[in-house]
Amino acid sequence: MPTLPNRPGPYVLILLFVILGVLTWWMQKVLTDPAIQQAVRESKAEREKRTPQPVVPLPPPATPASVPQNQPVDPVINSLHQEMIQPKTVPEREMEILQELINLNQRARPGEALGDNGDITLALVGKAPQGIWLPRQSPRIRDGQLLDRWGTAYWFHPNSSNQIEIRSAGPDKNLFTSDDLILNGSPAGFGATPSDAAP
Repeated sequence: MPTLPNRPGPYVLILLFVILGVLTWWMQKVLTDPAIQQAVRESKAEREKRTPQPVVPLPPPATPASVPQNQPVDPVINSLHQEMIQPKTVPEREMEILQELINLNQRARPGEALGDNGDITLALVGKAPQGIWLPRQSPRIRDGQLLDRWGTAYWFHPNSSNQIEIRSAGPDKNLFTSDDLILNGSPAGFGATPSDAAP
């Protein structure tokens, strides 16, 4: 019987290298085999099917009061707005255009009560989908108020269910002074109009 050398180290190292080479060859064959790759993909797909997917909540339904900021204004109506903000347009014509837009809103929403400047502004920029008469980014709107060409908020006062007084403070920016511009003026002393106000 042959005897092994006293130092078996070199034989053990050679055996380990052979085993490592066989394992490397086998792993490379497994990883590149198309059938095995297909089985791995199918197994992964099956696991993903069994994994519960996170539930994504649906957005809340749109209510009539929510109107996108960028909803377009009808081109014909927008031309009125463009005329209203032109420097060459006289202030009286601006007020007439504003009256036209208020009338359009009242026809689109019959029975809607006329309120103060904030209410009218909200109605004209479209608090409901039935109509948008002014773009929200209009230079004539600031802090939810309609402004005249001098940057002062218009004063509105309903004279009847279908007519409203529109008053601009004029160049001096003070209401109820001699330079006020008035459309559909109320009789002096009527409602909120002071009896000593200039006609």
